[in-house]
Amino acid sequence: MEAILKNLGNTVEVLAVSQTVFVNEWDNQTVVRAFQWARYCEQVYTRFHTTPSIRAALETRLNQTNERLAETFSGYRFLTLSDLAQCQHRLFAGLLRNPVVPLSVIKSLFDKFPSFEDGGSPDEQSNETDSDLIGFIRRRSACDILCSLAVERKESCGLSRGSQVQGKLLLQRIEAVQCRPGNDSYARTLLDSFLQDSGGLGNFSEVIAAALLSGYREDATAQDFLLNWLQGHRDVLHSMCQSLQPALCTKLSQQCPTFKLIYWDSLKKWASSLEYNVSDQVWVQKCSNAVSFKSVEDRVKSLWSSGSPLKEEMEKDLEVLKQTDGDFEVHGLSVWTDLLNYLK
Repeated sequence: MEAILKNLGNTVEVLAVSQTVFVNEWDNQTVVRAFQWARYCEQVYTRFHTTPSIRAALETRLNQTNERLAETFSGYRFLTLSDLAQCQHRLFAGLLRNPVVPLSVIKSLFDKFPSFEDGGSPDEQSNETDSDLIGFIRRRSACDILCSLAVERKESCGLSRGSQVQGKLLLQRIEAVQCRPGNDSYARTLLDSFLQDSGGLGNFSEVIAAALLSGYREDATAQDFLLNWLQGHRDVLHSMCQSLQPALCTKLSQQCPTFKLIYWDSLKKWASSLEYNVSDQVWVQKCSNAVSFKSVEDRVKSLWSSGSPLKEEMEKDLEVLKQTDGDFEVHGLSVWTDLLNYLK
C-alpha cells in the first residue's frame, strides 16, 4: 500500500510540474512516462475509490502532497480524489496550455496518442478501448484550450464558437465509438463524464445542441443515440428546452424529429401549467420556477414563423387542444385559444 501511495504522490507532482517552466526540459520520452504515470493514477482511482479504508489513505496522501506543492509552486490548484479519474486529460490540457513546452513535445502529444476513427483490422483494434479513451481525452483537452482562448462571440442561433467546436468533436467521438458493436455503454459513460466536466447545465445544453446540429445527415445514428441518452437525463433535457434561445430550439426541431416531439411536449406542459389571473388579465405561473406565458409565446411564435411543415403541424395540434379545452373564443378561458389568437 505504501508503494501505491508513493506513486500517487509522484504522479501528482508530475502534473504540477507539467504546468511550470521546468517542463521546457522535458523530451518525448519524459512525456510518455508522464502519461504512463497518469494512467496508473486513473487505474488506482478506479480500483480503490469505493473502498473506504483505502480511499481514506489515498485522500490523506493526496492532501499532504497538495500542501507540499502549494508551498513550492505559487498558484497551485489542489487536486481532489475525483480529479485522479481524469489524470491523462489534466496532463494533456496542462501541457497544451503551457507556453514553454517544446514544440517537439506538442507534436508528439498528437503523434503518440492516436485514436482509430475508422475501424481497421482486428490487430489494429486489439487495444481499441484504450485508443478510444486516449482519443476522447485528446479531443476534450483540445476543446478546453480552444474554448479558453476563443472569443465567445455568438454565431447563428446564438451558439458560441466554443460550443460549436465541442459539439462537433463530441459527435465525432460518439460516431467513432459506435462504429464498433457493443460500445453503447461506453458511449454513455463518455457522455456522463462530459456532463460532469461541462461546468453547468447551460454550457452543456449549448454543446449538445451544437452536436445535434453538426452535419446532421441521412445517417443520424449518433444524434439519435444522443437524443436517447438525453431522455434518460430529464434535468438536462428540461434545461435545453428552457435555456436555449427560441431560434435555436426551432432549428433543432426542424432538423431533429425526436427533439421536435420532446420540445413541443415541453411547451404544451408549460402552457398547461399556467393559470389566468382575472384581475391582471394575464396568464401567470403557479410557482416561481415555472415558465412564463411570454416565454411560451416567444417559443411557439418562433416555431410558427419557421414555415412549413412546423407551422401546419403546430396549428393542427393547437386547434385540437383548443377544442379539447372547450373550443372557447373568449380571451382568458383557454391558454390554447389565446396562443392561437396571438399567432394569427
